[in-house]
Amino acid sequence: MEILKKIFGNSTHLEIILMFYNNPGYFTNITKLAHALDKSHVTARKAVSDLVAAGILTEMDIGKSHVIKINEHSPYTETLFNFINTVRSVKEKRSIEEIIAKRAGSAAKAKMVNECD
Repeated sequence: MEILKKIFGNSTHLEIILMFYNNPGYFTNITKLAHALDKSHVTARKAVSDLVAAGILTEMDIGKSHVIKINEHSPYTETLFNFINTVRSVKEKRSIEEIIAKRAGSAAKAKMVNECD
């Protein structure tokens, strides 16, 4: 979401949070995450480490794989996701209002053209 990037900057942390927000149940490893974000392994690892330390992500071993997933039990995750939902609904509301305003403007123009004929 562009508005979040405007608010928080274009950070790897935000990209990771949005990836998990937009893909419920998603889990991955650092290599695949770095590739999906088009970031270096080191950059992805640093951001993941920060988000794990904040309690937003968790890391676990599944077989021989070390995977990352969202920490669904974290109050920070819940707060972040609620914030993203709120921002999204504000954007959608604004879009609807813009569509209505454009339609009202177009209807007014059409009415004026018809009255002139």
